[in-house]
Amino acid sequence: MADASSDAPSVSRLAGQLGYMFDDDPRLRDAPVAQLVARLNEEDRWARAITKYPNRSDAEVHGHLAEFHDRIGAVEVEKARRQVLEESDDAG
Repeated sequence: MADASSDAPSVSRLAGQLGYMFDDDPRLRDAPVAQLVARLNEEDRWARAITKYPNRSDAEVHGHLAEFHDRIGAVEVEKARRQVLEESDDAG
């Protein structure tokens, strides 16, 4: 597993992303942290590739995904999930 990089998204930003993911698919609230880390890293790589290669097709952007390393680690995702779940408990 890759260590989180210093340029990684903040826990607060990850919590926002997880909040949207949990709204779209509530089953993800109970997903293993490793599954959430993998999904967030994939989305992060896509976002960075689209930024670096604008106006390219999805297939072309996909060909560049390997240029981008994983920046999101399990510790940060667990903190973000805890934050989202605590906020939803407080709201409910």
